[in-house]
Amino acid sequence: MQPNRGIDLFKVAGIQIAIDYSWIVIFLLVLWSLSAGYFPLQYPGYGWARYWGVGLVATVLFFASVLIHELSHSLVANRLGQNVRRITLFIFGGMAHLSREPSNANVELQIAAAGPLTSLTLGAMFWLIEMLVRGVGAVPLWTAMLRYLAYVNVALAVFNLLPGFPLDGGRILRSFLWRRSGDLRDATARAADWGTGIAFGLMGLGVLQIFGGALIGGLWLIFIGMFLRGAARASYHGVVVEQALRGARVRDLMITEPVMISGDMTVEHAIEEQFLRHGFGGFPVGHDGEIEGLVTLAQLKHCRREERAVRTVREIMRPAVEVLKISANASISEALRQMVASDSGRLLVTDGGRVVGLITRSLITRFIQVKTELEEEPQ
Repeated sequence: MQPNRGIDLFKVAGIQIAIDYSWIVIFLLVLWSLSAGYFPLQYPGYGWARYWGVGLVATVLFFASVLIHELSHSLVANRLGQNVRRITLFIFGGMAHLSREPSNANVELQIAAAGPLTSLTLGAMFWLIEMLVRGVGAVPLWTAMLRYLAYVNVALAVFNLLPGFPLDGGRILRSFLWRRSGDLRDATARAADWGTGIAFGLMGLGVLQIFGGALIGGLWLIFIGMFLRGAARASYHGVVVEQALRGARVRDLMITEPVMISGDMTVEHAIEEQFLRHGFGGFPVGHDGEIEGLVTLAQLKHCRREERAVRTVREIMRPAVEVLKISANASISEALRQMVASDSGRLLVTDGGRVVGLITRSLITRFIQVKTELEEEPQ
């Protein structure tokens, strides 16, 4: 998922809270299922306005519980120096964006355990509130809502404690495997295998539910299983990439003398003589070592065909002051994060305020590929 995809809402303790567009779908589905299904069937005799009012409150508090679950991970991670600055709620729950893998197994354990413990605490809190309001004769529909929230928070904790990476239980499992072996990559691979196994189990259970007549519930389990399987593979790949990039600096990979094109060149000439001939996705613009800006395929595509013979590269380029830059001493991991966050394929490299080169996503990709192949154990 792209880190900037979705809608930014507000900040809590310096952490940006956002919702992915898919979250809107699941919010409406949960609202509908509670207001038009669960509460009317379980507690008949109330008007539709009462059901939808209780359903709306229950839905908001349910997603607030998911957010608090993710916030607990993030606040613990930040206290331990992991630098979480964003949480995104999406169709399958929530995700705290850690800047890097935990520094050791103990840090991993503390971050992973925070979520389920928080959900269990919320479940106990809603149960206690239900007991209190029931004792003072509250409307049964509202006590039912509190009971539902207690149940769903406990269910959220139990599901997340399944020992499959990247669920919280899988991360706890990885922390124990990591502590025992001292090898993060091997521990991640084994925990991800558990995650894949649990994913197939969920999909199999979903198929059985479909044959049993529970079409919606079965499809939901299948989708969750598919998501978990993909997340397990992606998480393991992320660890492999991070380890491959460990210690590498931008100055080690950057192009120190990139092919530059003149800002006075026409767009048509730039396409024919540079982009098509060299096959690159972008070029610095400038002369005598001074970079004026950057022109990429994106700018070329926005220039109309009939204007390409008369417009210059300087007219369509992104000026150097607007181009993303990174220090030559920065890590490759940081460069890759900037590229992903900005959906950019290249960054200008600076040293002491002076542009000294160019780093591209394709260079990083080739470096990762070669590094991982060299580190593979022979069969």
